Amino acid sequence: MKDTTTMPVTIITGFLGAGKTTLLNEILHRNRDKNFLIIENEAGNINIDRELVKNSTKNTLFELTGGCICCSLSTELGTVLNSIILSSVIYDHVLIEATGMADAGQVINMFSGARIQRFFHLDSVIGLVDATTFMKRLPNFEEVRGQISKSNIILINKCDLIQQGELELVEHQLQTINPLARIEKVTHGKFMDTEILNSRCFDPVNLEKEIVDFTKLTFTQIPANNIHQIQTLSYTLNGEFDVEKISLWFDQFLKMNGDNVLRIKAILSIHDMNHKLILQSVGNDFHTSLGETWDNSDKRESKIVIIGSNMDETPIRNELLTLLV
Repeated sequence: MKDTTTMPVTIITGFLGAGKTTLLNEILHRNRDKNFLIIENEAGNINIDRELVKNSTKNTLFELTGGCICCSLSTELGTVLNSIILSSVIYDHVLIEATGMADAGQVINMFSGARIQRFFHLDSVIGLVDATTFMKRLPNFEEVRGQISKSNIILINKCDLIQQGELELVEHQLQTINPLARIEKVTHGKFMDTEILNSRCFDPVNLEKEIVDFTKLTFTQIPANNIHQIQTLSYTLNGEFDVEKISLWFDQFLKMNGDNVLRIKAILSIHDMNHKLILQSVGNDFHTSLGETWDNSDKRESKIVIIGSNMDETPIRNELLTLLV
C-alpha cells in the first residue's frame, strides 16, 4: 500500500512544559476541515491533558494513562492502532502527543512493522523546546537530548520570554545535537507558515535529498569546551556494499555503541541493486527503504552521517572501507 492510501502519523514530543498540547490545539484549529485521530499520553493515572485538548466532534481522541507511551504503554498503543485497522475507519491524519519523559525512538520503531506500514506511515517527529528552561534541563535530563536528536522538526517555543543572545545560544545547541533537523522559532505554539503536517520527513526521496545536501557541508573539529561532546561524522565512500555484510555491520555497530549513537542516516550503494538503499536509525534499531534508481550518469557512492558522542572517526571509516565490494 502506498503512502497516498495510508494514514500519515505525526509524533509530538518534548520535555515537560514545552508546549506540546498548545501546539496540538493550534494544529487542530488550523485544520478544522480534517478528520484527526488523536492519541494522548499522560504519565499519571488521570489524563489532565484530555480537558486541555480543544477537540471537535469529528475527531477521535484516545487516552493512554498510567505510564510512558514508549515503555509500559507500548502494548496499549499497539492495541489502539490495531483497533483502528480492524475498524476500517480512515483518518486524514494521526497525531500522537507523547508524555514529557517519553523516548520518541521507541514510538517511531512501532511504525516499522510490515502490518502497521500497510495502514500508517510516519510523516514527521516534531520536538518542542522550552526556550526558557532548555539550557538548564539539557545537562540534567537525558530525555531532553534524546527527544531533540530524534526530531525532524524542532520548534523553539516561548521565544518572547528570553533575550536574543540567549535564544541564539539555544538554537546553536540544538543545531549541535541535531544538525539534520529543521529548526523554527515560535511563540505560544503558533508556527507561522511552517509546514507541520504532510512534511513527508520519512519519505525516501526527501531523506535522500537531506543526506546529499548535508554531506556537502564542511565540518570543523569539536571545540574543547563543548560540554556535550556531540559529534557529526560524515562519510562519502566510492564503491558498493554487500547488503548482508553492511547490514550486519550496522547491527553490530549499534549494539556496541547504542548509548553513544543518537542518529544515523545513509544512502547506500548496494552491489547488484539498481535502487539506492536509504538507511536510518533511531535508537538501537535501523530501518531501510528503497530510494531512487541509480542513473547511468550517477557516481556509485555511499553517503553516511552518524551523530553521537565518544566516537573515533578513523576506525569507523576504515571498517566501512573494508566492507566495500
